[in-house]
Amino acid sequence: MRKMSKKGFYDVLNHVNEKKNVHYNDVLNYLLDKKIVDSRASVTIILNGLTNLGLLERTVTNTRPVRTIYQVSSNGHAILKILRDLETSHSNLHHVG
Repeated sequence: MRKMSKKGFYDVLNHVNEKKNVHYNDVLNYLLDKKIVDSRASVTIILNGLTNLGLLERTVTNTRPVRTIYQVSSNGHAILKILRDLETSHSNLHHVG
C-alpha cells in the first residue's frame, strides 16, 4: 500500500484500467498532460513499480517498432476495488458528520 501512495501510481493504475490496453507513450502523454509527473524517467519508475508489484502486466510485441503494452492484472483489479471501497467509505464518513 505504501508504494501505491507514491505520486502517479494510483493515477496510472486507474488510467490503464479505464483504457484496458495502453502503450508506454499513452501513459507518458497522460501523466505529462495532467502534470502528474514531468519526465520520462518518472513514468518509467511508475510503470516498473506497478509491474514489479504485480499490479500491471507488461507485454512486449514482436512488431517493428517494438511496442510495450500494459494491462491491469487480477491483483491490480483487486487493489483498485479495495481503494475505491476505501474512497467510498471515506466519502460517506464525511457526509454523515
